[in-house]
Amino acid sequence: MSQDLPTITLGRTGLTVTRLGISGAYNKTVEARIAALDCGVTYVDTAHSYQKGEDERLVGQAIAGRRDGLVLATKSGKRDAAGARAELEESLRALRVDYIDIWQLHHLNTAPEREQALGPGGAYEAALKARDQGLIRFIGVTGHDWVQVGAAVETGLFDTVLCWYNCAMQEPETLVFPHTRAHDVGVIIMSSARNDNFFSPTGDPPEDAFYRYTLGHPGVHVAIMGLRDVERFRRLARALAERGVEMSEAERRAMEAYGARMREEGRLELHF
Repeated sequence: MSQDLPTITLGRTGLTVTRLGISGAYNKTVEARIAALDCGVTYVDTAHSYQKGEDERLVGQAIAGRRDGLVLATKSGKRDAAGARAELEESLRALRVDYIDIWQLHHLNTAPEREQALGPGGAYEAALKARDQGLIRFIGVTGHDWVQVGAAVETGLFDTVLCWYNCAMQEPETLVFPHTRAHDVGVIIMSSARNDNFFSPTGDPPEDAFYRYTLGHPGVHVAIMGLRDVERFRRLARALAERGVEMSEAERRAMEAYGARMREEGRLELHF
């Protein structure tokens, strides 16, 4: 059942999106994506590489008949213009759409990759051409290495960024968010609960607290969640619709203490 999820303007894109978004790669059914969309979510993230292209095909089936109400994001991992363009065309076919709202350069985790993608004949050239042709609306960047992601955002070339941030990972507050503020870049966050690794079997902290922590930071616009557990996704959407994303300073400090324990226990799995 659709719920009134909190919404926000996604930085300089001007797009209005729900604070909670759907992430890909973790579920192999159309029904799961439809169930998540039925929660009222309007931000949908996938990638050409997820499930070797199957994720985009599943998303394409799930959004049939409801495309106009969604902000659709996908990614290319190619660094050259020709390769990126080929992946874009495959993504459009798989998603069954005429355009993609946000096309992202996927996991720019090293300086050489960034330099190639942004240099002559690089993937960014393909993005500019596609934008001019109306195949995409905005250009984003994603990555796991905060230093490299911050360097990409600092160029001012990107409209959005997708990176890790949660109660155990405050690095983006100094390495990424200053640059997003400077360029009014839309910030999408993954791993609010570190692939569900942070959830407590006792329910303390509650599931929604991890997402309220992420979304409570003034530099964050959207938090995406994978569909490993559709019922959990429904619970989280309902909680955010009912409670919003506000969190007191005391609650934030308590979440950070919990996150520090998770980090000490090796629950982050930091692999770039």
